[in-house]
Amino acid sequence: MNTTIVAIATPLGAGGVGVIRLSGPKSLDVLKTIFSPQKAQDFTPRKMVFGHVNFDEITDDCLAVFFKAPNSFTGEDVVELQMHGGVKLLQLTTQKLIENGAVMAEPGEFSKRAVLNGKMDLTEAEAIIDMIYAQTKTEMKVASSQMKGELFEKITQIQKELTTLLATIEVALDYPEHEETFAEEKLKSDLPKLLDELQKLKSTENLGQKIKNGVNVALVGEPNVGKSSLLNALVGFDRAIVTDIAGTTRDTINEGYTYKNIRFNITDTAGLRQSFDIVEKEGIKRSLESAKNSDFVIFLQDNAKILEDYAKILTETPQNFARVLNKIDIQSNFNEKDFDICISTKTGQNIDKLKELIYQKTIDQSLLSEKLIITNIRHTQLISKATQNLQKALKALNVVSIELTQVLLKQAWELLGEITGVVSNETIIDTIFSKFCLGK
Repeated sequence: MNTTIVAIATPLGAGGVGVIRLSGPKSLDVLKTIFSPQKAQDFTPRKMVFGHVNFDEITDDCLAVFFKAPNSFTGEDVVELQMHGGVKLLQLTTQKLIENGAVMAEPGEFSKRAVLNGKMDLTEAEAIIDMIYAQTKTEMKVASSQMKGELFEKITQIQKELTTLLATIEVALDYPEHEETFAEEKLKSDLPKLLDELQKLKSTENLGQKIKNGVNVALVGEPNVGKSSLLNALVGFDRAIVTDIAGTTRDTINEGYTYKNIRFNITDTAGLRQSFDIVEKEGIKRSLESAKNSDFVIFLQDNAKILEDYAKILTETPQNFARVLNKIDIQSNFNEKDFDICISTKTGQNIDKLKELIYQKTIDQSLLSEKLIITNIRHTQLISKATQNLQKALKALNVVSIELTQVLLKQAWELLGEITGVVSNETIIDTIFSKFCLGK
């Protein structure tokens, strides 16, 4: 990491301010090749300096700030240059800095250097990208928890306890006549507790994915029951075309809304009916696939009849669904007990109640209060594998040998270490930070 890297740290687009970031041993020297303070002065760390960028007949009033290593985001010398936020201006300035000694940063390289220099751990770094792309307050809350290091502390504590158990096994293997019984008793006492801790974390994965990616809801039913109208009513604007012509929706239409700080992804599907139209048949096929792959299915009807198509879907989709009657503004002879909820997409009656029903059916509210919720699929997979290892270790202790238990505990420790970065290899780190944006 002897190179000095540079990248635009703000999104490209016209704006009042754009930021260019440099990190590395020559950051300040490279900046000085194009930036001149208005007054003759040294760059005092963490003090904003007003001046001018001047190169190739281009001039701009700017602010620059210098962070002296190790007191910076990356742990290296860092400079941030605040300019007017024109796309071409930022690009030309960055190119000039490269010509004068910097190199273009790879995606996520600033955060990667921060991890390698001990300024943050892997869980905090991965939480940064979650915070950047968060669309709801709940997503930001979970990301903020990880950025504070709460997941790192939890995993590190479990690793420490595993280390203690491994040390106990080592002593037992060296002095079996004195320590083996004690080691087995301690393992039988402590392993179930650690297993419970991991399983508790793992239990939040389903909710975590819904927080991060949204809850997928499919609208399914016959043509003209009001699926497209319901999509529009839920999202709050006219996203889908609505006509009286059966079969208007021939492909799935996706849109979303936020309710109680959770994102809901709504899919409007082609109406279910017998059709000889090739395009419509493909749309109906996609309707069934969408229903199968969703978190929740709304079976929309405009009468009390249960069609064969519904019965087929009910047998092929998850149990999480609701029967919804539409057009109650023009109906009088229906029994509310036959449906989970009755609505009118035309008047908006009970649409808010439907949103609450979807929320109640799909979100485990008891887990929302958990201090830690796992939203990262990489963390989920590693925790799942570590959990399996502890389960096998406990079984080996009771059935096979303490030596096999030792091997399985070591593997669990290493798997958890890949979450925190304690034992992660360069390939894992490169894979993680390749998902970051330039300048971060």
